[in-house]
Amino acid sequence: MPSKLMALHPRKRGNPGNAGALAPAISLGVISAFEGFTEDFLATALYLQGQSFGQIAQKVNINNPDIDTAETLVVNNFHHLKAAIGVGVSVDIRKIPTHPGKQGWTQHNLNWVTLKQEAAGWMQVRHCLTHGLVTGAGTEVWPGPVKQGKPPASTVLRPKANGQHSLNLYGAISCARVYFTGAQHLADLVATTLNQQLDWRGCPEFPLIANPA
Repeated sequence: MPSKLMALHPRKRGNPGNAGALAPAISLGVISAFEGFTEDFLATALYLQGQSFGQIAQKVNINNPDIDTAETLVVNNFHHLKAAIGVGVSVDIRKIPTHPGKQGWTQHNLNWVTLKQEAAGWMQVRHCLTHGLVTGAGTEVWPGPVKQGKPPASTVLRPKANGQHSLNLYGAISCARVYFTGAQHLADLVATTLNQQLDWRGCPEFPLIANPA
């Protein structure tokens, strides 16, 4: 569904109008899909590992997992994979300008550590949107995280004047690329250790676009 929403965006410079609602919808859809995937995949992996239904039910009782949470779940249940996690991971995103009003998005390459930081920032975006603290469709003040040590949503959003930030299509696509890459990496590691092979060919792509929207 996020990829279908992305296809509806006009991808033109300037105010996107009603299409501005697509970026927050895409971001929410991506993170919701990641949560469902994490729960279902982990349950299947633990079953193949030979754990009981009671053990599985207890371990997959998770809320709002980000990439770091998913990594912890994998390490806790597949200890031997710890050293392999993050090795060779790379994903390109469009990073927001450093200062308000600065033009031109730049492409950034994330490794595993920075990918997890981005994912944590997007989880804060998710919290702000789902709890009605912002609409996500315009320039707004985004509240900081409730939990200490978590990056604020503003770290993954475009800075505007007066402490405000905005979420647009570039950000939503970056969110999708971050969560998809993290999910694929962890899942492939677990699948391999269980003598399984995953087929990702049917998954939608979230290519970086040429012009900011």
